[in-house]
Amino acid sequence: MLGTTYISMAQFDAARRHLERAQALYDPQRHPPFRYQYGQDIGATVLCYLSWALWHLGYVDQASRLAADAVKHAEALAHPFTLAYTIGHARGMMDVFRRRPDETRSYAALIVSICNEHGFPFWGASGQVLEGWAATCHGDTGKGVKLLRAGLAAWRETGARLWLPIYLALEAEGLSKAGDSDAALQTIEQAIATSNETGERWATAEVLRMKANLLATRAADGEIETLLLESIAIARRQQARCWELRAASDLARLWQQQGRDIEAFNLLRSIYDQFTEGFDTPDLLDAKAIMDCIKPSSTTKRNGGPDA
Repeated sequence: MLGTTYISMAQFDAARRHLERAQALYDPQRHPPFRYQYGQDIGATVLCYLSWALWHLGYVDQASRLAADAVKHAEALAHPFTLAYTIGHARGMMDVFRRRPDETRSYAALIVSICNEHGFPFWGASGQVLEGWAATCHGDTGKGVKLLRAGLAAWRETGARLWLPIYLALEAEGLSKAGDSDAALQTIEQAIATSNETGERWATAEVLRMKANLLATRAADGEIETLLLESIAIARRQQARCWELRAASDLARLWQQQGRDIEAFNLLRSIYDQFTEGFDTPDLLDAKAIMDCIKPSSTTKRNGGPDA
């Protein structure tokens, strides 16, 4: 319980420590029957949230391996609620983190199917949100927005407020892709307000980054820069290295447009160099591409000094 609570509080390193202890204590022979007492398997829960903690801390490949282990473990148990829960965490949300809408779409549909068959409205609503986000990423914005709204409405009907900030942010992203920028901005503001009300902060850095993107054609560069700097600062305090890199990539692009190449390069390089794995993943490939675009000759000419 401490590990999962620390995730919601955005204390990812503390979460990792507690979840690794729980993983060591889990006995695959003795503990699986407890799924009937607690509703889901403890081992699967630990693997799901440990993968989240590791991803946020920047251990992208380790997180992916643990997420895959979680799904295999849940499949072997043949316990429908544990399976729906695990797929939602270890595949659905992890694929949102990793920007893999192709995989999200198929797994989200599976979550909805399992939940409809067995009467699990809570995680069924989550599956709808994930399926809607994936649909908007593939250009099916009409269907995607409907699914996002239906999923969020069903989620709220259960009384849940957990994860609302990130779900609202996904809805805002979908609305933006559908061309409804006013509704997108209203929704992202709801995400920020909900986070402030509930104290759920683990996605705050990403929500602010998304707000900056939504304002790209409406606000002055200074306002966008302020949001991105705030996103980076929050992620840094939380040790959320993946969110930090993503916001820094957006800020580096903005600075590059302003001729601030050295600042852009140094910012990205300082964060990118902290990673020890995951170099073939979208966020790190994006950051590397931005740095590669900043040529030493151009930074010398435009900034009056050598490349750092």
